[in-house]
Amino acid sequence: MVLRDLLERLGVGLLLHTPGTPAPGGADQSGLGCHRAPDVPSALLLAEAAGTMGGGLGAVLDGEVLTLLSRPPYPPYPPNPTHSLVPVASPAQLVAEVARARRSGDGAVRLHLGFDPAVPLDPPAPLDPLAARDDPSLAARFPTVAPGSLPADLVQLPVDLVVAGRGVVRAGAAGLLRAFAERTGLGVLNTFTAKGLFRWDSPFHLGTGGLQELDLALAFAGAGRGAGTVVTVGLDTDEWPEALARAAGVPAERIFGLAPGDLAAAAAVLRPGGTVDAGRPRLYRDLAAVVQPLYGRTEAPLNPARAAADVAEMLPEGAAVWTEPGLAGLWVARALPTTRLGSVRVPPVGSVGVAVAGALGAALRPGGVAVAVVDSLPADGAVPTLLDWAAAGPGTVVIEIWGVGGTASSGGRAIGSAGEHRERLAAALTRPGVHVIEVPVDYRATDALVGACGPPVAWPGRVPARPVTGAPADDST
Repeated sequence: MVLRDLLERLGVGLLLHTPGTPAPGGADQSGLGCHRAPDVPSALLLAEAAGTMGGGLGAVLDGEVLTLLSRPPYPPYPPNPTHSLVPVASPAQLVAEVARARRSGDGAVRLHLGFDPAVPLDPPAPLDPLAARDDPSLAARFPTVAPGSLPADLVQLPVDLVVAGRGVVRAGAAGLLRAFAERTGLGVLNTFTAKGLFRWDSPFHLGTGGLQELDLALAFAGAGRGAGTVVTVGLDTDEWPEALARAAGVPAERIFGLAPGDLAAAAAVLRPGGTVDAGRPRLYRDLAAVVQPLYGRTEAPLNPARAAADVAEMLPEGAAVWTEPGLAGLWVARALPTTRLGSVRVPPVGSVGVAVAGALGAALRPGGVAVAVVDSLPADGAVPTLLDWAAAGPGTVVIEIWGVGGTASSGGRAIGSAGEHRERLAAALTRPGVHVIEVPVDYRATDALVGACGPPVAWPGRVPARPVTGAPADDST
């Protein structure tokens, strides 16, 4: 076993190494993608995308320094932003330090390797492979309780709904969650980072939560659900702001967490309260009242729900759309219809450019195709380097810039309809390289979204409460 094999067993999904750093060896059949990045900033941004929106950790090997990421490695994230360089003299110490960071929820860890990463580890590190349904993330998580340890008074309370986070995806436990829902009859509110756990039209799908202040309150409202007990599973602290429970009037003692691997055992002891037989909650119905009419409006400038539906319609099988904190990200997370897990990638936190990095990471795979949806495209920092890298690669990266207003910011011909949007997107998706499509978007419907579910609480400071639309004034009165 060499370092690459060890990292895969620790849950790393993507490994970048910098120029001058030899690629760590490993088994050819390893599922761990390994690529040489042009520089450290682009490597870190790509690893951040893998750690926040992928199925495991992102990793960067820069000389003797190994960085493992589930969150951006600098302030204000993760919770412990100092991340001093930790020396590890052996593979066993590396394993121990990763385990410590995982328990502490550090989000990221920087290790100075005191051993040659290219030399076979002898003796191998004392590490069993991650057990099935284990979550490899270093992110801070909500505490969990084993089903057999639940207090008797809590077990007797009716459970009204389940909140499922990204940890369910990382643990590969989506099937367990669906079986839990079918056995208990409980509906599931997925966080915005875990879209696709259920199809949008599944009776167990209560909607997407964590984006706006009233999400949890409206998930309780209607359909016979009271503000009772909430079960969380696979939930990271930064994908579920405290304001949600406050607005719903749910005290902390009525919320308890489960590890994804405990879902089957929990189904045998929990007592369901409101079930999906009672119908959809207000969250689902109120959002549908805002979004469904928008899907049918095809005129330009496009509304954000129609733009999101176009992307979903044109996305090839197996491809994904990646986004980042911002107004476009809010609408992708809220309005893009999902029929399969993994088709929509939304981070709980994120640096500018992380959507482009995520799309590039997907396109680095053989036959890789990905779409990034962003508010704007930075002219400096790591993003231009990533674009050059993607342009030279074999995959396809389509970047949609959902600009505010009615004209293309570059002065080019603006998209004239939803049909033209789909045509341009379909054409770009068939050609390798990088393709940038400017999509003027009329964001006035954000007011209706806020009116239905309250102000945004995801990504503090990154989503304006009242966006400047730049759309033409309505002179019909």
